[in-house]
Amino acid sequence: MTGRRGLSPIIFVGRPDLIDLADDVEYEHLGDALNEAAKTATEITILGGFYSVEPLIALCRNVPPAKRRTCRIRIAVGLDAASSIPKTWEDMRRLRKALIDLRFVDPIVSIVDSKPVHFHTKLYRFLHTTQPMWFVGSANPGSSRHELMVRFAGRHDALSSYVAAAFAKAADVSRTKPTSGIASLRDFIMTGVLCHKPPVHRLFTFNAFHIEPEHREQLAAALAGSSGVSHASPETKGFGFNLRSALPEDMQDDPFIVGAKASRVPVARYSIDTVFGRWMPDAYASRLRRKVAHEEAARAERLVRIGQALRPPEGQAAVRNALEDHVVSMGSFLERQGIDARPISNREARFGKFLANRVRSLTDPDTVQRYARSVVMTDMPDIWADGTAVEDFIESFFDDFAYRASEATRPIIVKSILEWLDDPSLAASVDFREAMESGLIEQPWEDDDWYLP
Repeated sequence: MTGRRGLSPIIFVGRPDLIDLADDVEYEHLGDALNEAAKTATEITILGGFYSVEPLIALCRNVPPAKRRTCRIRIAVGLDAASSIPKTWEDMRRLRKALIDLRFVDPIVSIVDSKPVHFHTKLYRFLHTTQPMWFVGSANPGSSRHELMVRFAGRHDALSSYVAAAFAKAADVSRTKPTSGIASLRDFIMTGVLCHKPPVHRLFTFNAFHIEPEHREQLAAALAGSSGVSHASPETKGFGFNLRSALPEDMQDDPFIVGAKASRVPVARYSIDTVFGRWMPDAYASRLRRKVAHEEAARAERLVRIGQALRPPEGQAAVRNALEDHVVSMGSFLERQGIDARPISNREARFGKFLANRVRSLTDPDTVQRYARSVVMTDMPDIWADGTAVEDFIESFFDDFAYRASEATRPIIVKSILEWLDDPSLAASVDFREAMESGLIEQPWEDDDWYLP
């Protein structure tokens, strides 16, 4: 039986500044209302589709220390996908420990599995001795977005039963961690990362002349011999000034080339090309990160040394003198070739900005790390709320897979999936997709299923 309930005429809004509410609208800031409700609570129950650990701790900290031993805490959050079990489990165990450290007794912190869909509820219940207060709406715990919740007080049997059912389904993090077998295509995709190979930055070439396109082949052929042009940049076939050539000899080589295979990061053989970029399973991403870490560290160290050499006044004076030598010798060379190339306007001012930018970039650790990267990886975003994005991604995934499966030489990632499917009759992308969707239900994918060379 449901007792009397009072729906508050006030709405509770997170980031109300993002819309213009009329002056006669009764609203309060959501965060303030939740904090106030927690101060006198004898029980706090929170259900959230997503979460932020620190705001959850901060909310519970509103309970006065003297009241915490008798205040019951129950929190359950959703799981993005099976692949996120380790991180979510670690986060929730950290949350539970923090609550125990705050002197709450045996707090219940749980995770609701993502199968078959993501648990997306947002609900707060604050019990004040015998009187419950409910907040229901759009706000996940700790959300910093614009959110809307409504509040009502009193007993609600249906909601109480829903909360009980959610905790009965959820896995308590104080117990054994559930297995993370990949039993759906969504879970399979979410175990991966998206990869990007950044372009090699041309940091050290300054063009002192305007070279017309029709003169470039003539110049390239002439500069290949003994041109007499000082500090010509091989990166632009000698058309520009090579900043590194004015530095000590051990810094004149290209810092982006570290070893013979530095530029050949094997992303393609470990990944599938999709509409959102190259998708790579974490099993391969971890190995690739280790493979390139040494090269990227060496590249960063060389860039830092160049930045340190350019920073002092004597370093800047050396490169300015080298630029003047380049301009004079390049001008004479162009005249001998019969090429009327115009010097760039405001050359000294432009070079000053160019040099200042390089010094600033190469003495900033974050910028150096970006320049040094040979491959960028980011966790696969959860696109499953957007049906069009999901369909585009999966269609492109299996189109690329089917094409590469038909080639005589198959990359490692394709070999792994083909071996797991174990059906040589498959050929079309839609056939591979259907086989994988049904196969994952019968035989969940395990990390060991990835072929490791």
